[in-house]
Amino acid sequence: MAHMQGSSTGVNVVDKRKALSAAADSATHFRGGTALFTANGAGTTTTLVGANAAPGTNDNNVVRRGDKFVLFTGAGVLKEEKIFTITNVAVAGSTTVTFSPAAAGATASGDVARRVDLDNFMDEANLDTRLLALSYTQSQINQMNQNDKVYAVRLADNPDSI
Repeated sequence: MAHMQGSSTGVNVVDKRKALSAAADSATHFRGGTALFTANGAGTTTTLVGANAAPGTNDNNVVRRGDKFVLFTGAGVLKEEKIFTITNVAVAGSTTVTFSPAAAGATASGDVARRVDLDNFMDEANLDTRLLALSYTQSQINQMNQNDKVYAVRLADNPDSI
């Protein structure tokens, strides 16, 4: 059948069901995640420029090649639905993070790369640890299935993403 051939979804978007919709349902789109890197200078469509990491002091701007993220403005507004992958990290007077694919516009000071990492939801032990930290009891956790646990963690991390 002709209607079953090929793909009608866009590439590198969070919610492939809504990728081509101009009025995508905001409740199904990525809203947050841990701040991975904060820009403090102007970049390009494939770079973010920020302060050097200080791992002994804090976890700000600690990034690795292969990390996946989405871009937000400093005000917390999602810049675009693409998922970017860090391809290189150069450290000198500042840190320059190179990523792909290219963004629609250049990055700016204050832009925030927020981590996209579904692996945290795949590990049962990690889910249990997170739920205990969120004040769930072990008895409550023992009664939950994997979907219940993922839902509870996502709801705690970002209620707007559900």
